[in-house]
Parts: sequence; C-alpha cells; structure tokens
Amino acid sequence: MRHVNQTRLLGVYIAVMLFAGFIFFRLYTIAVSDFSAILPALNYQHTRRLNIAERRGFIFDRNGEIISGHAGLYNSIIDPSKIGLDITVHDAAEKLALVSALDIESVLRQIKNGVPFIMQTYEPLDNNYSRSYMTYRRASESKYAVHLLGYLNFDKKGAAGIEAAYNYLLEKTGARVFAVYQSDALNKSFKGEPIRTVDSGYGNKTGMSLTLDRNLQEKTEQIADAHLKKGAIVIAAVDTGEILASVSRPVFSPDNLADYINSENGEFINRAFSAFTPGSVFKTVIAAAALEIDPDYFDFTHDCEGILDVSGRSFRCHRRWGHGEINLTEAYAQSCNTYFISLALDVGYPEIYATAKNLGIGEFGSLDGLSVSRGNIPDIINPPPAFTANTAIGQGELLITPLEAARIFCAVANDGVMPELSVLKNFIFEDRTADLSNKESRRVLSVRTVNYLVDMARACVETGTGITAAPEYGKAGGKTSSAESGQFTQAGNGGLEREQIVHSWFAGYYPAEPERKPLYSITVIAEGGVNENVLSSAIFKEICDYLGLFLY
Repeated sequence: MRHVNQTRLLGVYIAVMLFAGFIFFRLYTIAVSDFSAILPALNYQHTRRLNIAERRGFIFDRNGEIISGHAGLYNSIIDPSKIGLDITVHDAAEKLALVSALDIESVLRQIKNGVPFIMQTYEPLDNNYSRSYMTYRRASESKYAVHLLGYLNFDKKGAAGIEAAYNYLLEKTGARVFAVYQSDALNKSFKGEPIRTVDSGYGNKTGMSLTLDRNLQEKTEQIADAHLKKGAIVIAAVDTGEILASVSRPVFSPDNLADYINSENGEFINRAFSAFTPGSVFKTVIAAAALEIDPDYFDFTHDCEGILDVSGRSFRCHRRWGHGEINLTEAYAQSCNTYFISLALDVGYPEIYATAKNLGIGEFGSLDGLSVSRGNIPDIINPPPAFTANTAIGQGELLITPLEAARIFCAVANDGVMPELSVLKNFIFEDRTADLSNKESRRVLSVRTVNYLVDMARACVETGTGITAAPEYGKAGGKTSSAESGQFTQAGNGGLEREQIVHSWFAGYYPAEPERKPLYSITVIAEGGVNENVLSSAIFKEICDYLGLFLY
C-alpha cells in the first residue's frame, strides 16, 4: 500500500514538471517570435479617440466680430500611416517643420512613431495626411475690454466679468472636434483606414453678443493707453443706453494674472464700474433740480465774489477773484462754485436728493448680471446748510460712477428720456437667437428742462471750462469737473507735505448741433488726473474726433 502511494506521488510530480516545462516553452516562443504580421488582425477592433480642438462659446461685439480673444494657431492632426503614399517621410517632416515651432528631427520622430498626433501650425493644412482646425484663445495681448470680459481660472472656467457671470452659457454653447481611428495594439493607425473627425459644432457661431463696438472699443483703448494712467472711459448710445465702449486703466494681461497679485496699482479694479466723488459734474443735477421746480431759475443770478460764507464755513470758487454777476448758463459754463451753492440753498436739499435719485444715482448695483458699485447721495432730512453747499459742488459723501454719469447725459441728450444701460445684446444658440436688447426707458426730465441743459452744456464746451473738449468736427456738450477725492499723497519737502488727489472728469454728449440728434454719451474720469496734468476733456475731444470721421 505504501509503495502504491509513492508511485502515485511520483506520477503527479512528473506531470507537474512536464506542464511547467510546456508553459516555459510557450512563453519563450512568444518572447522570440515576430507577431507583426498578425497583430493588426488581432487588434483591428481597437477604436482610438484623439481630441483636436475645443472652445467655449464665442463672445461677439454688436456687429458679430469676435472680442473674447483672438484666433490663435491651428491644431493640425497628422496621420503617419498616410505619409509615404505621395510624399516621402522626410519631405513631409520638412513641410510640417516650416509651419510649426518644431524642428525636422522632432517631426520625424513623431512620424516614425506611427501614432496619429496633434501639432500646432501657423497655417492650415489640408492634404491626405493632415487636417487643421483654428484655435481660439480667451486671453489676448490685444486687451479688448479685459475688465468687462474677465478671465478664466486654471480649470478653464470663468473667474471674473462676463466669463464668470455667464460661465454656464459659454460652456453649453461651446464645442469641440475630435478624431476617431482604428489602430493596432501600439495605437498606430492602419494605412487603409481613414481618420474620421467628429465635429460637435466647432465652427458654429454660438455664444453671446455684447453691445460693444469692437472698432470703437479698440480706438478707445488706444486713446486710454496714450493719456490715461488711472481712470475710466464709458461710451453709451444716447437713445438705447447700450454700452459701446468700456475702458479701465491700469489694465492687466489675462495671460499673466500672477504678475498683479501683489500690485498696489489696482489693475484688477474696473474703474468704469467704481464710484468716485463727482465734483462739478454734479452741478448738472443741481441745475436740473432747479429747472424742474421752476423754469424761472434759468434767470437766477448771483454775484460771485470768489468766496461764500455758509453758516460760518467758507466756500471758495476756483476763480479766486470771483466771476461777478453771473446767470445759470454762465455759471455752468464757468463752473462757478458760489453760484451753485447759492442756487442749491435756494432750491433745497430734498429737491436735489429727489432729482438725483430720479436720475439713477445709487439705483443699481449690477449691470446685466455684473457687479457694479453704487453711487451715493445721502438720505438726510433737513441737513445743515453747509452740507447742502458741499453737495452743490459735488463733494462730501456724494459718489457717482462713470456709468451713472453716462446715463445722466443720455437723458440730457435724449429729450429727458433716460434709457436702461445694457452690455448684453443677445444669446446665440445653434437653432435660435435670444434678443436681450429690449430695455425700458423712462422720462426723468421735462423737455423744457433739457432744452436749457443742452444749451448750458454746449456753452461749457464753446466758451467755458470745457473748451479743451471742443471737437474737430461739429460741436459737443458736457461738463468739466475737478473733484477732491479726500485722499492725499506725500509730495514736496522730502515727502513731508501732503497733496490732495484731485480727479479730472468730463461727462457729455456728441454731436451737439441743433440740427443733429446726439448719438453718444461719453464719460471720462482721470483718477488723480489734475495732479498728473491729465485733462479728461482732452481725452473726450480725441474720442469725438474719431467718431466725427464717420459723421461729417
């Protein structure tokens, strides 16, 4: 019995050893054999996918021009299996190197690898072994309206501005194109099989349109670069309130956001949407409040002696020796402080407050989904006379934004009808377009009042403090301002003396001839411009000169 068990164990041992030897032999055979002839057949069912290009929804200007960036390079898919049919490998590599940043050796390596690949080219390729798709960059060195458009984060999602507020829409209206091909086990495409591209609407013009005019925006950016260190420019259509251009300085580059994180210049601040002390621009509101109460205020006169005492506090006019006897039009044109203080005290703060609110100061904190600073006029019952006097010259706690100033002059130039401001025009889908431009307007001033105001605004440009705003073509109307900011900078005497920062404003409209309908409301603020000798009125003039080329 014992002998039988030993025999069985020996048999099992021999069987195991024979099986192990067989396995070893098969593995060795596989290791040294050439299966290249049968691998394609074994792996013919391998389907590969290769992303070629993708984009977010486009952001267009009002005329259908792309402003969300610019057309970049081309993403070209190269199929090595098709090279060698009517062009040699070396010639193909040489041709591809000429239209890309790669050298011939690098291209040769990829071609010889046999795996389809994507390369960026300066020119589109369309032949039997390659096909190209244009790429679109969101960031752009052209810097079109970057504060308004915003930028993307590392996950390619909107992080500021339009890109953030409408991130969902821009993702949903985006598209991509990818390649599908049959390959062997090494990802090499087969010579007899074409690479098929799947396009989900990459070339379709889907996304959203803004009210901006790209050409006007670009020109305004150039003017700002030439003259404006800090500040903003807003140009709006008088009748619709559509924002045609919006510029803020200093600007940042969306390609290099990290460069501004520790900056003290506030490059990320959209000054077009920020609130500032208005200074004499607010005299437009004082005049409107008076004329709405009683048109006889147009004949209100005051003897300016250069200084005015209000409840023991002295208020000075910028013309130290005074303007003498002066009426409303002259006072507005010459920006006489003591006149408007006297007028405001006669009108009363409640009427001034009501008119300011009616003209939209502090009314909205957003613009088509974008966060906007609110202007401010204090809601005070029976304020002391000195408070009213300070408000009359646009100082104290009073604040307005360039957007609000632009809208006020829309109303002045539009027969007293003030439109809602807008920056969105429509959403564009593959099968339809959603129009967003039907905004409401409301009457805020009587026609009688604005007839007086437009005469006063023209006088400011023709004979008053705004003479440097007078355009080369036609006429313009508006109001200058030198607004004390309440902020100080150290200057002179080794930095021991302090100098108050004074902003330079000009808000107005163009053109302003009686026989022409005004088209544009233009507001310029040069932050600290008086200190920097930057005249916002001169910037206004340059914008009008550009617009006048198309009007006259």
